[in-house]
Formats: sequence, structure tokens, C-alpha cells
Amino acid sequence: LSSDAAILQTPTEAQFYIDRGLPAERAHVAGPGVNPDEVLGGDGTRFRRTQNIEGPIVAAIGSMSFDKGTETLVEAVERLWRQGVNVNLVLAGAILGPFEHFLAHLTPEIRARIHLLGPIDETTKRNLLAAADVLAMASRTDSFGITYLEAWLYAKPVIGAQVWGIDDVIEAGVDGLLVPFGDVTALAQAIGGLLADPIAATEMGRNGREKVYAEHTWEKKSAIPKGVYAALTKSQ
Repeated sequence: LSSDAAILQTPTEAQFYIDRGLPAERAHVAGPGVNPDEVLGGDGTRFRRTQNIEGPIVAAIGSMSFDKGTETLVEAVERLWRQGVNVNLVLAGAILGPFEHFLAHLTPEIRARIHLLGPIDETTKRNLLAAADVLAMASRTDSFGITYLEAWLYAKPVIGAQVWGIDDVIEAGVDGLLVPFGDVTALAQAIGGLLADPIAATEMGRNGREKVYAEHTWEKKSAIPKGVYAALTKSQ
């Protein structure tokens, strides 16, 4: 709070410190960004062919755990399957011990329907982003979520949790949807709604892509701390 400047990820984070005594003029919101050239280039057709997948894909990319929303996602997609919705669930990332325990208690039929990739390389990640119809990452432990930006570069709609900071990243109804963390019903409805309305889903994805290029490239983000450092150095 006594620093000359603070570089913060989101407006919510900035307000947190301002409320605790940081002068507002010292708070500068930057946050993470992406280099589009390092993210784009995925081959969705290749991913589907390699994984032998047909039909809509809901994907999650990241460590698999309850706090990351992975268990809720599995339960939400399972509910959609019971309702007769045609959707493939693809999970990529580190499989943590508690999630392995969760999987062990699923029926063999449900486990067999989950495309569990585990850790993947960057090429597979890009291909998955290109193939996916929806990125669902309703986590309560992420303060920003770079994967949302990566999905938006492929013009994909995203689903996040209504938690601290994420609603600064996702504008609900514009470039994605927000659901209460751990709410299986709300997450199933959000996924089902996007799959049932591809026009709205496409518009959200395109809006997200426009936002990334307007606000979230590293070229734009790096200019913020550079400007802060330059101002502080000049004032010395």
C-alpha cells in the first residue's frame, strides 16, 4: 500500500487494494495478455480425426479438480447426456489426485464417454481450441483466466464462474456466460443453451475475439507497465 505504483490484473483487484488504503491514482490495471501468433494455427479437423470425435465439443483446459470446476463440468455434461443432448466432453491438463478419486466413482459408461487427455503439448492445445464449440472453465481459483483469451482468439464462446475478478474478464451474454461456482444445473443450462443456439454462440465468440485484439494482446498490455515505469523514473 505504500508503493509508488501497483500493477494489478483486474478492476476488482484494484478496488480491493484501493478499499484498503492504496491511493487510486497509484493503481494501474494491466493483467495478462496473449500473443495471437503463438496461439492461432490450430487444426480442428485434425484434432477430431485423431481423437475420433464427431459432434459438438465442450472443452476444459487446465488442472482437473473440484476448485477448477472440473467435477461440476463432468456432472453438468452427464446431465445433458441423460437429456439426450449430443455433446463430447474433452478434458485436457494435469489430472490431480482428488479428481482421479472422483472419476473412480463414476459409472464405467460415464467414464468411457469422457475424452480424458491429461497434459497436452501446445500443438494439441491449439488443435483442441480450434475444434471446440465451447470452452467451459467455471473455476473459483483463477483470478483472470488466460485460457479464455486463447479460446476467444478462435472465436469460441466461454463459460466461467461468477467469482472474484472473472466477471471483469467475461462480459456475460456478450462474449460468454457466467454461472455460480459449483452449480451443476446452471452450468448444464449454459452449455445446452450455447449448443442449441449456434448463432448466439458464434456472436459471443466473435465478440470475444474482438475484445482480445482491442484489449488483451501483450503488445497492448506491456505498454501499461512501461508507461508506469517511465513516469516513475521521470519523477525521480
